[in-house]
Amino acid sequence: MARDAVAVTTYFVRFEGPVELALRVATALADADGVDLLSSEAPTPKASGLIGLDVTVDGLPDDVIAAVGSVRGWLPDEATIQIVTS
Repeated sequence: MARDAVAVTTYFVRFEGPVELALRVATALADADGVDLLSSEAPTPKASGLIGLDVTVDGLPDDVIAAVGSVRGWLPDEATIQIVTS
C-alpha cells in the first residue's frame, strides 16, 4: 500500500540549565515520538554558571512542540528550553 509522504521540518532547540541535565535533555528529545535528533553542539558555559546546549531535530511541528513541552515540564526553575526560530 502506498503511503503519502509527509514533509518534516528541521528545528533548532536551545537548552540552558544545569550541566548535569544536558545529556538527559538531549536523550529525551532523541527518544520522543516522531522526533529525530540530527546533531548536538558541545555544551557551552554561560556567565550565569549554567550551560547552553543547542540541538537540531527533525519532526512534524506537533511532535517537536510536544517533545519540548514534555522536557520543559520536568526542568528546574532556573532552566529553559525553547525552539529557536531565528
